[in-house]
Amino acid sequence: MSDDHKEDLSSLVSHLGAGIRDTHYRPAHDAAANVCSGIFDAIPVDLHDVVHEAVMAGYAAALSDLESGKLDDQVRERSEIIV
Repeated sequence: MSDDHKEDLSSLVSHLGAGIRDTHYRPAHDAAANVCSGIFDAIPVDLHDVVHEAVMAGYAAALSDLESGKLDDQVRERSEIIV
């Protein structure tokens, strides 16, 4: 992968994670570390940070959606079983 491509990818991921709220940062960071620990051996070292940031952005977005009540049918069904 060229340096320009890496920079573009890094910039895109940074924009994705730009909206991570402080309250979501720690849980998103921890979840990303957990998810990424299983894939870091399979990807180039220079992509570890980018992948970690992308997972954090996705996890934080999911937390925001849950807080605002944006639940899909599968999440609703599972939450009814738990309660």
